[in-house]
Amino acid sequence: MMTLLLVVVALALVFDYINGFHDAANSIATVVSTKVLSPFQAVAWAAFFNAVVLFFAKHHWLGFELKVADSIAKIVKTEAISLEVILAGLLAAIIWNLITWYWGIPSSSSHTLLGGFAGAAIAKAGVGVLADLTKIYTTIAFIFLAPLIGLLLAYTISIIILHLFKRVHPGRADKWFKRLQLVSSAAFSLGHGSNDAQKVMGIIAAALLVFTASAKKEHKEVPTWTEIKTVYKMDTNYVSIPANVVHFDSIRGITDSVITGHQHAIFNSTAIYGKGKAHSKSDWAIKKDGSKQFVKINDSLVLVPANALVQVSTLKPKKDITTIPDWIQYACFIAIGLGTLSGGWRIIKTMGSKITKVTPFEGVAAESAGAITLYLTQMLGIPVSTTHTITGSIVGVGLTRRISAVRWGVTIKLMWAWVLTIPISGIMGALIYFITTLFK
Repeated sequence: MMTLLLVVVALALVFDYINGFHDAANSIATVVSTKVLSPFQAVAWAAFFNAVVLFFAKHHWLGFELKVADSIAKIVKTEAISLEVILAGLLAAIIWNLITWYWGIPSSSSHTLLGGFAGAAIAKAGVGVLADLTKIYTTIAFIFLAPLIGLLLAYTISIIILHLFKRVHPGRADKWFKRLQLVSSAAFSLGHGSNDAQKVMGIIAAALLVFTASAKKEHKEVPTWTEIKTVYKMDTNYVSIPANVVHFDSIRGITDSVITGHQHAIFNSTAIYGKGKAHSKSDWAIKKDGSKQFVKINDSLVLVPANALVQVSTLKPKKDITTIPDWIQYACFIAIGLGTLSGGWRIIKTMGSKITKVTPFEGVAAESAGAITLYLTQMLGIPVSTTHTITGSIVGVGLTRRISAVRWGVTIKLMWAWVLTIPISGIMGALIYFITTLFK
């Protein structure tokens, strides 16, 4: 079991590395095509900001958090999957990424991973294994919404820039926009790092959750480095009380505030957890205003009618990841940074020149639009494709010149690749899972 876990973690980091050079084009295609930076300077620039976003996420600076990782980890039900499922999903994602990289097709690494993971899980346990259909439908919707939002933002930003700088000499404006492109490409790289590295964190977190659940079930010791901190979120009108601190007893004697002969719950009031959260489904919950029924026994112990408590499991709580170990965070951001440093020249050519020719001002507009889209979606915890986002943004700046400035033949081929990525990687994930079962 431990060996398989280590193989899964290693493959996840290999995928993260491939994601880096496969999606390097997203961050640097425009800055290279406008000759603001040389190819090597551009990948080094992007790699640095892909990795530095870790510190933003860890300290919650500028709204960067690990919400996307949590969304990915919960695509399928933890209790219904296995390490073999995750292994098959990762292998499918790696194979599809290498195929599309070879042919210079900027497909989505994110959707490849989701498709492979979900496909392998469905092969094992059926469609019912999909945990949160709302998140899945949202992710599918953003296959189309992300590029559309990028397109509209890029078009709007371009129009605003053209209006503001209409009286500025073109040569002088060009010089300023070349400098601004460094800022906009850095912002987009931050978005790319925050969104894409988190997806691999989510897969590793899912693997660790499966491993620890299996180890605990078999009463085996769980290594501290595999522990993922989670919390159950429920109705915010309730607060929770750990099950191990609640004692039920029938009260004897006559008092003004306690109905004698009825069962009451006695617990330490300091053990009450935050509103809408619980450590376990087996914990007890009480409405926030239930404190009015508390009868103090001493400075810390209180009692309350037993029927005021409900079990957390009856409130349909959802499990959320609260803390991912530092080693996973560092490993994922370093892997994607090294991958970006390796570059992905085949895809850079497609993104930087085949869709439409890009000038420095258009590069600023496209990268700014892409960065805003990624920033907003990572705040909402929606795993979107950086590839789709920047492609839509590049099309948006091309439309400011004329519709024919966009090479629609290339764009339509890319869109077909986007639509087919999830089903193809899902089928591959399912097939690979079936193959792994032959070796059991």
